[in-house]
Amino acid sequence: MYWVIIVALVVAAFLILRINHLKHRLTLVFIVVLLLFFCISVSSVFSKYNVDLKSVSGVERGAKIYFAWLGGAFGNMRDITANAVRMDWKFENKTLETPP
Repeated sequence: MYWVIIVALVVAAFLILRINHLKHRLTLVFIVVLLLFFCISVSSVFSKYNVDLKSVSGVERGAKIYFAWLGGAFGNMRDITANAVRMDWKFENKTLETPP
């Protein structure tokens, strides 16, 4: 299964290099990166939680687990971004300042 995904991504990368218009190239690059993220994250989450995709209940359970994981990942990214924005990014070297 993974080899099929890798071959599809290599073919998509080849197509990206053959496209002349920058707008189409960037769109295709975005789609390939999004598909790669999806494939890696689904395989990682499903293997960690031992999801059975051969039954309807297993697919439902897998979808619930994956979307809960995805929501948690976006929540973590939101927290990291908010903390980075709140930091003091001024250029001051307070270790070199002498006390009065």
